[in-house]
Amino acid sequence: MPSPYFIFLVAYLVGSIPTALLVARPFGLDPRQHGSRNLGATNVARLLGKKWGLVTLLGDMGKGIIPMLLAKHLFSSEPQAAWLVAGAGFFAFLGHLFPLYLGFRGGKGVATAAGVFLVLCPLAIVIDILVFILVVRFTGYVSVGSLLVAALTPLLVRIFCPEPAYFWVCLAMAILIWIRHQANIRRLLRGEEKTWKKNA
Repeated sequence: MPSPYFIFLVAYLVGSIPTALLVARPFGLDPRQHGSRNLGATNVARLLGKKWGLVTLLGDMGKGIIPMLLAKHLFSSEPQAAWLVAGAGFFAFLGHLFPLYLGFRGGKGVATAAGVFLVLCPLAIVIDILVFILVVRFTGYVSVGSLLVAALTPLLVRIFCPEPAYFWVCLAMAILIWIRHQANIRRLLRGEEKTWKKNA
């Protein structure tokens, strides 16, 4: 059986795969140079359309899901299985935020976090999706939906999937998502954040 540290390394390397860059490259675009300059599904959707934004979203979610399923398969009988599975998701998330292949300058982590949350607590992600859709529908701001869902998820996990490993990993990810959205928060406070409605 491989070492958990090896699985965490694999998870980080998988998480580092720049989905947005791979999706946009055939179109001659680098998302880091256009739109919001973010390597995320929202920016790809603005640049290339919602179909390619969805492809990016699913790819980024998959980066969190695949290493966790591998960890589940390998470590399901281990006493610390919950921490090992959650840890694999966390390292995939870190890979998206700080990708080895792009000089450690990556995206904001929302889609990859969603993949992690889906494995850890499916009911929580269902509620997250509903909240996200409603918030973006009525405010027009994807960033507001992302921030609210990130803050809400640890609480939902605590309620519906009361495993300490899941809660603490989700809380750490939520904090990092808020840190990565500092520029968005400043623009929201100044009334300068671009809305989805204006840029769809």
